[in-house]
Amino acid sequence: MEQELPLQSDSNTKTNRETNHVMLSHPWIRLLLIGTTVKSILGLIILFLLLIVSIVVLAVGCLFRQSQHCLIEPRLSLFLIIAGIGSIEWIILSIILSTITIVLPYIRSFFLAVFIIFIASIILIINLFLFVWVICGSVWTLQVLDTVQYKTPDKNTYCQRTLHHFTLGYLILTYVLTALQCLNDFFNVMDDKRAVSVVDESNVGEQRCADKEVFFICWWC
Repeated sequence: MEQELPLQSDSNTKTNRETNHVMLSHPWIRLLLIGTTVKSILGLIILFLLLIVSIVVLAVGCLFRQSQHCLIEPRLSLFLIIAGIGSIEWIILSIILSTITIVLPYIRSFFLAVFIIFIASIILIINLFLFVWVICGSVWTLQVLDTVQYKTPDKNTYCQRTLHHFTLGYLILTYVLTALQCLNDFFNVMDDKRAVSVVDESNVGEQRCADKEVFFICWWC
């Protein structure tokens, strides 16, 4: 009887590992993790740099939060504040999630696997919100581009030069980084697809799921 207990424990541990592996290796879960994590220390460094940028965005928005700083479009400071807060949230969560997936390539705990999927889902929701928010900020910033002036604070067409130019630069940077992220995710999905492709004909269904991933990431970008 004493010898059966370790065998039973090992069997349960093996079963849990296999369950976690199946859950995290699902094609759509892999796609979710590809879009919300980085795979290397360099990626973490880039996230920390983006975190600094987001803090600066929040600081600029708070600095010019009074409506008199931009009479022609008072919502620019609100756009920067919410964009900064949202970016800080998803970057911190992405750093935590990426660190877990880098340090622990094999997830042994079921609760940790659920936690990873939960955090990745939150990051995705925040990014979807920020995507819509950036579109709103783009409309607010560009619609006054031809009429804004920076010299007469008493006129309704006035906007503080730093605020307007910073917002415009932030939008350009956001679109550039989004395009680069789409390219990075696309190549990561292609690498993941090639890894899944090394299967026999009994796994054709999994291969089709990998093809759907590529279609989805192309559509999203």
